[in-house]
Amino acid sequence: MVFLTTIVVLLVLLVVGIPIAISLFISGLIGYMMTIDIAPGLTALAQIAYGHLNSFVLAAIPLYVFMGQIMLKGGSGKDLFDFAQRVVGRLPGGLGVAAIFACAIFAAISGSSTATVATIGSISIPEMLKRGYDRKMTAGAVAVSGSLGILIPPSISFILYSLVTSTSVGKLFMAGFLPGIMLALMFAAYTIVVSLLDRTKQLPKDTSKIPLTFEMFGIIAMIFIVLGGIYLGYFTPTEAAAAGVAYALAFTVFVKRTLTLRLFWAATRDTVASSAMILMLVAGAAVFGNTLSLLRVPQDLTAWLATLDLNAWEFLLAVNLLFLVLGMFMDASAAILVTVPILLPGLEHFQIDLIWFGVILVINMEIGAVTPPVGMNLFVVKALRPDYSIGEILMGSLPYALLGLVGLGLVMIFPDIALVLPNNVK
Repeated sequence: MVFLTTIVVLLVLLVVGIPIAISLFISGLIGYMMTIDIAPGLTALAQIAYGHLNSFVLAAIPLYVFMGQIMLKGGSGKDLFDFAQRVVGRLPGGLGVAAIFACAIFAAISGSSTATVATIGSISIPEMLKRGYDRKMTAGAVAVSGSLGILIPPSISFILYSLVTSTSVGKLFMAGFLPGIMLALMFAAYTIVVSLLDRTKQLPKDTSKIPLTFEMFGIIAMIFIVLGGIYLGYFTPTEAAAAGVAYALAFTVFVKRTLTLRLFWAATRDTVASSAMILMLVAGAAVFGNTLSLLRVPQDLTAWLATLDLNAWEFLLAVNLLFLVLGMFMDASAAILVTVPILLPGLEHFQIDLIWFGVILVINMEIGAVTPPVGMNLFVVKALRPDYSIGEILMGSLPYALLGLVGLGLVMIFPDIALVLPNNVK
């Protein structure tokens, strides 16, 4: 009865529009108070929230957000797109391919899908439209490629997943790298093939001559500093985030000279807002998750799964379907924090590799980022280009989203795509 009441309260709060973090706090607190009384429940609320936020791993989140904001405010997006355009622009559909690769690179800086779409989309979409590229494909390529921000490390989603499952952040970062590159290549290959088959959709080649600049290589160097430092064992993921912030400041202030005091303040303000939202979600999910543990929901779920006589693949398919549906309504952070603690006993029961599952989960949420009704990347593109309809953006995104499902299937069938790096790099 208490569990049912807790779930109903949570659903009602979400339906009426209460923020997810607050909904989790309230429903979890109600469950606690119904189980152990009001005063102990309020005490537990404070202790649980503080205990989960007092984490060295979580310190990486505001640092990675700050690093991405500094590079964003410092104008690095244009340099990235120009670099990608220089490298692949002469391919058929070259500007579209350049936008995809620029999204992949910026994803490795910002760790955020929406930031990647906003940054690269604001530069690449006008340029592609000016050169006669198909409107739908232009919007779709950016919207879906931007979702690589939660897969290619550093990824805030992986940090949160690590917090919930007690897995290694470094191994999760390594596991996401090859699947992220694979998806970027699949998106690029589709763009090239469509350009070759239907010349009416966009100009086959970009013939502009863009000079290589020191700033272009400076941005690429950040990726090697952050990810190379983690993979080679010089930094923990949190230390790498701090090193990335220091590099971003030095690069944008002393090399590019684009980060003014006003822009630095804007980067700081946006970092505080984004980090506070994520950390409130962590605290709310911790309270809700502890309520479920108090009510023995994970243990009961494990016992129930044992009676169903499922195998690991049937369980995985059901969970994939769950996350594809959740992705239509929740962002990745919320879905991870709310559902993974409930699913964890099942994953352990079927002896499913948690690093591999983390990659599967995040790819599912990537697809959800371009799936209505709450496909955030669709709305970011719409905000960038008010002349687009959501329907146009969705139709342009659909082929790329289907490729995302193909990529998901490949990672499920061939786990080594995700596990070869974490299993072999010390």
